Amino acid sequence: MPFFDLHLPVAATGLSGAAAESALLRHRPAPRWCRGFTLIETMIVVVVVGILAAVAAPTMTDMFRTMRLSAATSALQVSLNLARSEAIKRGSDARVTVAANGTAGAWTNGWTVFVDNTTTANAALGPTADDATVTRLEVVAAPTGPVTYSQSGGTNYFIYSGRGRLIDAAGAAVLGRTVWFSDGPSELFCLVITNTGRVRVTRVPNAGTCPTN
Repeated sequence: MPFFDLHLPVAATGLSGAAAESALLRHRPAPRWCRGFTLIETMIVVVVVGILAAVAAPTMTDMFRTMRLSAATSALQVSLNLARSEAIKRGSDARVTVAANGTAGAWTNGWTVFVDNTTTANAALGPTADDATVTRLEVVAAPTGPVTYSQSGGTNYFIYSGRGRLIDAAGAAVLGRTVWFSDGPSELFCLVITNTGRVRVTRVPNAGTCPTN
C-alpha cells in the first residue's frame, strides 16, 4: 500500500507550498478506524441480529400476554375489594354488586360496581345510568387485547352483604366463586372469592384447575 510522508521536502512533490501539502493529504490513506464496514462484516451483523430477534420473539410475546392478563385480574380484584368495603361501610341493608357490562354479560366486556337495591342484581348487567334502584360507584372498561375468561357458577355478578360476605340475589350465602382469565397457552390467572368475601389471586398451569375457595 503506498504511503506518503507529509514530512518530505516540498520539492520532492513537484509542487510548492500549500499545493504540495494539499496533494499529499489527498493521497494519504484513511486511518483504519474510519474506513467503515466491509460487505461481509455487514452481512454477519445482519445475520446475528436476525438470530437474536428470532430467539427473543417468543419471550416477548409471553411477557406481553402475562402483563395483559395480570392487568385484567388486578383490575377485577380491585373492584371486588371496593364492592366489599362499600357494602360493609353502608351497613347490613346494603348490597354492592359487581356485574359485567353489555348484553353478553361477559367479564371481558368490562364491569360496573354499583349499590344494588334490586332483587336481580340489575338483571346481571352493569347499569348504564343511576336511578332509584342502582347507584354506580365504578365503571371499568373492557380489558385490552385478546383475553378470555371462565368462571365457576352461572351468574355474571357478585353481591356482598353488609357484613362483607358473598351472597346471591336472594340473600343466601355463597360458599365461594372463581373467575379466571387466560389467553391461548398461557397460565390461568385465578380470582378466588371465598365465602367470607375476601379475594385472592393465584396462577395455575394452563391444564390445571383454579381453586374455588
